[in-house]
Amino acid sequence: MLLSALLTATAFATVSIAAPAYEPLPSTVRLQKMTNSIKNQANLAPVSAHLTNYGGPVIPNVEVHPIYYGNANYQSNLDAFYAGVTNSAWMDVMNQYGVYRGTAVKGFGVPATKSSLDDVADIQKMLIDLVKGGTIRPTANTYYPIHFAPGISISQGGSASCKVFCAYHGTIDVSSLNVGAKYLYYGVMPDQGGACAGGCGSNAQTVNNLFSVSSHELCEAATDAAVGLATVIGAPLAWYDQTNGENGDICNAQQGTTVGGDGVTYVVQKHWSNADNACLANKAGVPQTTTTTTTTTKVATTTKAATTTTTTTTTKAATSTKGTTTTTTTTTTKKATTTGSTGGPVVGGPCTQGVSQCSAGTMYYCQGSKWIVWYTGC
Repeated sequence: MLLSALLTATAFATVSIAAPAYEPLPSTVRLQKMTNSIKNQANLAPVSAHLTNYGGPVIPNVEVHPIYYGNANYQSNLDAFYAGVTNSAWMDVMNQYGVYRGTAVKGFGVPATKSSLDDVADIQKMLIDLVKGGTIRPTANTYYPIHFAPGISISQGGSASCKVFCAYHGTIDVSSLNVGAKYLYYGVMPDQGGACAGGCGSNAQTVNNLFSVSSHELCEAATDAAVGLATVIGAPLAWYDQTNGENGDICNAQQGTTVGGDGVTYVVQKHWSNADNACLANKAGVPQTTTTTTTTTKVATTTKAATTTTTTTTTKAATSTKGTTTTTTTTTTKKATTTGSTGGPVVGGPCTQGVSQCSAGTMYYCQGSKWIVWYTGC
């Protein structure tokens, strides 16, 4: 859906909701349209597609916090999917847009109090209540994909889930809540069985179509985070094609695979690369292997040449989400040059692009062939 149509839908939603019990914050959404439910046809990317940067925010290092509404299907699969895919070559496609690898935490559940929900009156209110209650705390990097139990219908601006759209992502201005963040970024993923089956992905397994739909919304939220507040072709839009939409829209329903940081192969939707003028599932030139983790243990501390034992474990990519994993462990012994050396990377030092390493409780990541600090507490 393009911005002009989106604004029309948003205006309709505003007048159609009668007397909400709270003051809704400014927001709107981006809908992921369904494909032909009979032929299951994916969109062919227009040859003229090109994303323009209009200056709005992106999510530079996304932190995915899944929320499960009711007894949503595939919760453990989704936890693994988000953790794996945010640390993959699929994310690296977005480096050109100022978006890099991220992380994900285990999701949490909320009770299903309704079987039919409206985006503004119900879903946004739920998120705002979670913020006010301290359950979630949005930052510039957090993204909250909400996955719904089977049988729950969702409406947005007069459009219905699994009839018009497969999923969507939206933006809420939470600056008035004084939580330290201006925006809350969220996604809405209906159950992909039932009425959504056949129109939201061509894979034979429902969970893989769910992965594809979820990745569509993730890549769009990361590269065009505040699209929900845009009223013109300009900021707060970030990377946007005014003819074809966002990076996921351009490649809608084109599925591929990527190897997650956990070594598992996941189905994802391809997304648009300006640099390659194509829809990609992985950044070209990035090896499809798991992250290599190196642990250094200090053995001798009484001499100036301490002995350290380094164990490097490399997990090879599985062939499918249910495939097997092969682990190879190589142990070498090196001499440290001084006592007390952690053996960790040097920030700014040379490295192999895409590799990460945990050392002394700090996770380092190789970005642009130089080590950077990724996060602490590994």
